[in-house]
Amino acid sequence: MKNTQRNTGLLAMRIMAIAFIIGIISCSKQIKEDMLNQESGQISFGKLTVDRIGMSITDFGAVGDGKKDNYQAFVDAAAYASTHENTTINFPAGTYYIAKYRKIKNDPIDHIRWENCQGLKLIGEPGTVISMNGKFFRPLDYTTTDTHAKKSYTSGLSPFSFHNCNNLEIRNIEVTGNVQKTTRLAGIDDNNPSVTESESNLLRFTKCDNVVMDQLYVHHAECDGIMISGDRINGVWINSTNITATNVRSFNNGRQGMSVGGLSKGYFKSCEFNSTGFTGGSYGRNDPSAGVDIEPGEFHNNDNIKFEDCAFENNFGGHFLCTAPTTTSNITLLNCSVITGIETPKLAGITILAKNVLIDGCIIKLGSRDIKFTNPKKPGSTIKIRNCVIEGSDNCISTSSLDLTDSVEISNNQFSYTKNVLTKNFLSLKTKNLQFLNNKVFIPAAALKTRPTGTHVLVQNAVISKGNKFYSEDPARKPKVNYSGTLVVNDL
Repeated sequence: MKNTQRNTGLLAMRIMAIAFIIGIISCSKQIKEDMLNQESGQISFGKLTVDRIGMSITDFGAVGDGKKDNYQAFVDAAAYASTHENTTINFPAGTYYIAKYRKIKNDPIDHIRWENCQGLKLIGEPGTVISMNGKFFRPLDYTTTDTHAKKSYTSGLSPFSFHNCNNLEIRNIEVTGNVQKTTRLAGIDDNNPSVTESESNLLRFTKCDNVVMDQLYVHHAECDGIMISGDRINGVWINSTNITATNVRSFNNGRQGMSVGGLSKGYFKSCEFNSTGFTGGSYGRNDPSAGVDIEPGEFHNNDNIKFEDCAFENNFGGHFLCTAPTTTSNITLLNCSVITGIETPKLAGITILAKNVLIDGCIIKLGSRDIKFTNPKKPGSTIKIRNCVIEGSDNCISTSSLDLTDSVEISNNQFSYTKNVLTKNFLSLKTKNLQFLNNKVFIPAAALKTRPTGTHVLVQNAVISKGNKFYSEDPARKPKVNYSGTLVVNDL
């Protein structure tokens, strides 16, 4: 009886040991499968598959050696992110070259479109570069019948064309379009290039919401470094909203540092939009060659856009343009620098036609360019320029409006003329609804001597000119001011 019980116990122990070993083998197999799934960017829990946090662009076959064509890897990554929420794709240090570009009409090679992405994060690190192929020739293929624009089917690609994306982050990445390697026939002049720009923007956001850009460097685009716009859905235009950019640099692009054509609520902090139109090589540039252009639109609007501690410098065209008071409102430049370092044929340094504009605490060095903030053909601007240091070597401000819907306040600024020859009025203020308050206007005595008759400053048709000081380094020689039409004059 005891032997029987002992044998039964031994059998039970053997059965338990076999079950334990089978369990270990099964568990090891599942762990191995999970590890394989993790390597492919997924972790499996039964029938549920979820994204692993922190996939890599290399998971899609990308190689950052500066040689391999990574076009298909980026297309695959974009397709994956478009169908998987909360995807994070890391870009290890390296140069990810994209050799493809558009060559023919209806070319299947197209911009890399990241569509309907929800919670997408694209994260690089120091040394992460996306390099586009710019080494090609753009021939003239056709001319449009409506605008007579000269077009080419050949163009570079956008590696990041976001459409209808929400809660998007892109950080720590450099993108170059290599337009300095692109060629085209020489045009007649600036207004008649051999072919006009394409839509090869390095970063494009179309109807995107809650976007964060940080530590980006985008440069040498054939068109714009950054384009932000809305989209028409069932006949209704819908803006992009809530876009924040910090420490973003957009340099040496062919058409614009950044174009904004349909944005509500934008905040740009410590960003730089410099050297637009100076692309190197023989390609040249495309108008307007501006640092930032908040573009007018027949149907879309731009509102509540703030630039703080930003730089707009050394652009071939205007440094900051905003030209549609009927569709643009609440634009702020706070503690920014606007500097003309290289003189070009372009006359406008800053053009702002919009409602509720504030320019405050800025350093503005215009060179021979000027600031324009009214236009009789586009009434309705309301502008405040306060606490700025503004230098110029020509007509520094040019404004003329008898329309009471235009409202301008210029207060507590330091204006300085920077040459010793004066051929026209340094300030030309001829706005009916103008308040010119507590400004200091300096013109060198040598410059005043070169214009002994006539005036040096116009403050005409204003509501009030009060507390302003017009002076030179010679106490005996002061600038002459024409106040004709101004209702109240009480200057120092």
